[in-house]
Amino acid sequence: MKFVVYLLLNKKINGAETIKETLDEIYSYLVHCDKLYIFNMFHETQIPLLELLSQHQKVEYADVENKGEVVNYQRCMKHAVSIEADYATIMELGYYFEDNAYNTIRRSIIQNEYGENVAVVTPMPVYTCEEKNDVAQTHRDILGAHLVGTFINVHIYKQSDGFYEPYYQTTFDYDYCLQVRKNNNRIVLVNNQVLRNKNFKAVYKKVLFKSFNGYERNTYQVYYETRNRPLLWERYKDFDRKYISIDKKQQNLEFKEMRLFEKKYKDKKLVIQQARLDYRLGKFGKAFEEVKY
Repeated sequence: MKFVVYLLLNKKINGAETIKETLDEIYSYLVHCDKLYIFNMFHETQIPLLELLSQHQKVEYADVENKGEVVNYQRCMKHAVSIEADYATIMELGYYFEDNAYNTIRRSIIQNEYGENVAVVTPMPVYTCEEKNDVAQTHRDILGAHLVGTFINVHIYKQSDGFYEPYYQTTFDYDYCLQVRKNNNRIVLVNNQVLRNKNFKAVYKKVLFKSFNGYERNTYQVYYETRNRPLLWERYKDFDRKYISIDKKQQNLEFKEMRLFEKKYKDKKLVIQQARLDYRLGKFGKAFEEVKY
C-alpha cells in the first residue's frame, strides 16, 4: 500500500524556534509515510525549511495558490489519485501525531484491523493542553470527522463526488463523511492514537465562585461554519437526521460558549448575523472578506 502525506503551509516558517517546531511536527509522520508533498500557499518560497528538508528524498515541494480550504484539500486528493496512492493524509501547521500514532494506524490499515469499506480513519483529535485518556475499545465507527490528520481512502474518494466546493471554507469534511456513509462506507475513529492540535487559545471566566473555561473561536471560521452548516443540514436531511440533530445542538452550545467567554462576542454576533443572512440569500463561496463588523 502507498501512504502519502500533504502538508499545507499558509504562513512564513522563519526563525530557529518556528522552524524547529515545524520540523518536529513533520517528523511525527515523515519517517513512516511513503512520500511527503509540501504545498506552500504563502507568497514567498519557504527557503529555510526547504534547506533543512532537502536531505530527505521522500519530500517534494511546490508553491501553489491559496484558493480556500475546500479547493486546497481537493488539490491534494486529486494529486493522490493521479499518483495512485492508497491513503492520503492532509496536515496543517500546528498539528502532529503523538508518539507513534501515524505508524500505528498505518500498520493497522495494512493489516485490515478496521474492517471493510472504510473511507476515513481518524486519530483521536486532542488539544495539546488536554490529557490523553486511553480506553479499552481500540476503535469505533463514528458519524463524521474533521479531515486534517486523517487517513483518507483514495480509492473511495475517487468514486465519490469529492469535496463540495460552495462551502469554500470548513464543513466540507463533514459533508464528505456523510456523502461516503450514504454510499455504505464507514468513518472509523482510533481511540488511543492521538493527533495533537496546537491551534487554540484557552479562555477563562469566573462567575461568582465558579470558574469556567473554554476555547476562543476564530471569527473567520465562525462565519463560514454559521453559513455552511444549514446547507449541510439541508443536503442530508433525508439521510441522517441523528447527525443533523447532534450538529444543531453542538452549534447552539458553541454560540453559548462564545457569549460566556469571549470579550469580542459583539463582533462575532454581527458576523453570525451576516452569515445567516448570506445563507438565506444563497451566497456561498468566498465571502467573509466582504463582511463589515
